[in-house]
Amino acid sequence: MTKVLYIGGTGEISYACLHEAVRIGQHVTVYNRGSNREPLPEGVQQIVGDVNDDKAYDALAKRDFDVVCQYRLFGVEAAQRDIDMFAGHCGQFIFISSASAYQKPCRDYIITEETPLDNPFWEYSRKKAAIEKLMLAAHATGKLPVTIVRPSHTHRSRFPGTFMEGDHIAWRILRGKPVIVHGDGQSLWTVTHSQDYARAFVRLCGLKPALGEAYHITRDRAHTWDVLLHTIGDVIGKAPIIRHIASDALIRYQPQWAGPLHGDKTNSVVFDNSKVSSAVGGWRCELSMEQGLAMAGKFVKQRLEAGFTPNPESDALIDRIIAEHDALGA
Repeated sequence: MTKVLYIGGTGEISYACLHEAVRIGQHVTVYNRGSNREPLPEGVQQIVGDVNDDKAYDALAKRDFDVVCQYRLFGVEAAQRDIDMFAGHCGQFIFISSASAYQKPCRDYIITEETPLDNPFWEYSRKKAAIEKLMLAAHATGKLPVTIVRPSHTHRSRFPGTFMEGDHIAWRILRGKPVIVHGDGQSLWTVTHSQDYARAFVRLCGLKPALGEAYHITRDRAHTWDVLLHTIGDVIGKAPIIRHIASDALIRYQPQWAGPLHGDKTNSVVFDNSKVSSAVGGWRCELSMEQGLAMAGKFVKQRLEAGFTPNPESDALIDRIIAEHDALGA
């Protein structure tokens, strides 16, 4: 039985992996602060602790897991600490990077694992790329056996968002308030449900040919942002009122949106998943985009009914942008 450690393990992506890992017979341990919003699958062992506690973290590493799945690395310094801690104490260290690290603007709309990692617009993506470089160097020197996984827009309990989070989008739609879609709404985007992602991910755990390799795990099919927003409307029972506004104009209102827009969602992206499919013996997404959003909609509705309200300053900015855009007759 493969002993697998998840650092984190209860997030939007990783929670589904716990369920799938248990289903196929892996022995799963999670290390986190214990503030689980949902119950862990039966059979999963939880170790409550803080990754910033060096003594506890070192003791964790010395339990010698077969596989360590690190979902909580966002900086090079923390990555080097993990390399030092887990060196000699695991058979495979899987670093969860991000498909947003791929080259922007896209030179080719078909993305493979050979696409360069070069995103000048988003610091988050550049940090992920820097960690990948560090991890693969550790693998090359024999210090730590590493596999890289790059999710794209993966969801479970949330609707996909742009520069606005999905709950905010749904909240506005239900109140008859217009929502902004960047550009003309026709750029192609890929959303993947975490259950589909998990079926591929857990089969990389303990897979020796995966050592030293990088894989993205995403849906092959893409949809326009207008289609995604109208599908969200179908799920919550009210059609969206869409305003198309250029990404450049949006970024002038809020420079921090350059990352999620120019560094990610403005670009049309379609992924070639043949590498991971071949590695795990044949894999493809089974849930349609519509099915995945319907499943997420149950969680979204619960949060809205529980009294979700967006940040008032953020919502006021959206109102202001739309009002000024409409005043121009654009």
